[in-house]
Amino acid sequence: MTQRTTDRYARWCEFLALAVLAVVACPGIAFAVDAFQESAGQVVIDAEHYDAKIPRNSKDWVLEISVTGYAGSGYLTALPNTGITYNTGYVTASPELVYNVQFSTTGTYYVWVRGSAASGNDDSLHAGIDGTGPASADRMSGYGTSWSWRRSTKDSAPATVVVSESGLHTIHLWMREDGMRVDKILLRTSSSSTAPSGTGPAESPRVTLSDITPPSGSLTINSGASATNSTTATLTLSAMDNSGIVAQMKFSNDGTTYSVAEPYAASETWTLTSGDGTKTVFVKFSDAAGNWSAAANDTITLDMTPPVISITSPIDGAVITAP
Repeated sequence: MTQRTTDRYARWCEFLALAVLAVVACPGIAFAVDAFQESAGQVVIDAEHYDAKIPRNSKDWVLEISVTGYAGSGYLTALPNTGITYNTGYVTASPELVYNVQFSTTGTYYVWVRGSAASGNDDSLHAGIDGTGPASADRMSGYGTSWSWRRSTKDSAPATVVVSESGLHTIHLWMREDGMRVDKILLRTSSSSTAPSGTGPAESPRVTLSDITPPSGSLTINSGASATNSTTATLTLSAMDNSGIVAQMKFSNDGTTYSVAEPYAASETWTLTSGDGTKTVFVKFSDAAGNWSAAANDTITLDMTPPVISITSPIDGAVITAP
């Protein structure tokens, strides 16, 4: 390595260190991110317009144009094609494509991919969301030598991912079999089994998101009391956001199923689940840009069973003689 190259590398490392320090010291700083904009429950993406491409285990998604009929400027092929299959462990082992999508519509999205393959040994891939590869979207397969839209999986069910909250999410594709060609991606909430025709709808527009920092907040049940004898609880909320605006909040008794989002307020009346024992209430907050926070929670013990009182002395039926 020459001295000039060494100096450039040192300056680059210094820049990265300063950037990391800035994020840690100033979490309110918002960095702009480009994303495809979902609209009316649909988003369309040309495969070559990825936001990140991650080669793994000597495999990569390579831009090609030799097979005609593609949309956009080309298509991506998982190469080299040496007969490798990643059926499990693909999230960390298989070459990956990442797409930023700004969702305003929540719900279950059906995943359609326009692809083709040289043979039945090259015709499958996995899809996912937010860095995860759910079983509902793995092993998409059945592509032929001609371009076609498919949503079928080897489980004989359509591929789906769930967008539980509005805001910025990442959509992922992983190679299952090398040699797979990917031209276009369509996600839509419609459950219709009718495939798009030709190259499908036009690609969705991209937007620049200047605020990708979610709020942070806390939750206190009944002013911090350790126990209660009622399922009706008063929640005290506190949240803040780098934009200065906390827009919405939603609640859950199990950390999975949340109430309908409502305007942010400093307090909320909430119903605990029935049955004596420790109860946990979860809350998430969102800002005006649609960024949802991680869940905050608090616990309280519900005790609705009154004490049992018994007299052991004198024994039942005893006669006490007055002095």
